[in-house]
Amino acid sequence: MIAKHIDRTVRALQWPIAYGMAALSPLILTALALWLARSTSFPLYATMFWLGVAGTFALSRSSWVSSKILNKAIAYERRFTQAILSFLLLQPTSVILGWVRTRLGIQKSANDSQPAKPLPPPTPWLADDNWLIATSSYFLPTASIVLWLLSALLLPAFLRSFILGVGVAYHLLSVYFQIRHSVASTSNSQYPKRFLWLFLIPMNLLVFIAGYAFALDGFSGLQKLPSDLMTPIWLLMPNSTAR
Repeated sequence: MIAKHIDRTVRALQWPIAYGMAALSPLILTALALWLARSTSFPLYATMFWLGVAGTFALSRSSWVSSKILNKAIAYERRFTQAILSFLLLQPTSVILGWVRTRLGIQKSANDSQPAKPLPPPTPWLADDNWLIATSSYFLPTASIVLWLLSALLLPAFLRSFILGVGVAYHLLSVYFQIRHSVASTSNSQYPKRFLWLFLIPMNLLVFIAGYAFALDGFSGLQKLPSDLMTPIWLLMPNSTAR
C-alpha cells in the first residue's frame, strides 16, 4: 500500500530531517536577523506586530483567560492539526480512527459508562502515529494560519500585523504548553530533548520569521524568505555578491 510505504519513509527520516534542520539553524538565524533589521523600514507594522505578541503573552498570564479554556483550545487545535496531516500523508492513524470508531459505535466514548466492544487487532503500521503526525502541532501553527488568511482578506495592513502577532504568540504559547504538559502521543521517552532542540526549535524559528515577514511586507515578505535563507551561502561563495 502507498500509505504504508509513506509511513515507513517518514519514520526512517525522523533523525536525518532533525539533523538537517539543525544544520540549517545558522541560515535561519541569519534570516531572523535580516527581518529584525528591516523593522525600521516598516515601523507601524512592526509596532503593531509586537503589540500583538506582548498583549497575547500578557493576557495568558492574567486571570481574564481561564486555563481550562486555553487548554481545551490547544487540545482541539492539536487534534485538528494531526488529523489534517494524517489525511495529507494518507495515514488513517489514531486521531481519525478514534473519531470514526466512536461515531460508528465500534468503540464507546470515554464518557460512556457501558463497556466498549472489542476492537479488531490493528495492523502494525497503524499501531500509532508516526513522529511527523504526533509532533505536528509543535510546529504547524494551524490556528495562526487561519488568522493570517482571514487578516489578509478582511483587515487593513496595520491591523493584520497586530493579528499576526497574536497568532504567532499563541502558537509559541501552545508549543510551550504541550512541551510542559506532554501528552501520550508525544512522550518524552519517544521524542527526547535532543529532538526538540534539533528539529522543533529551528522549525518554530521559521514559523516566527514567516509570521513576522508577512506582518511587515505581506506575501512579498514571504517571497523574500528563500533568498534570505541563502544569503550566508552567497556571501561565502567566491566572486559573488549577496542577491
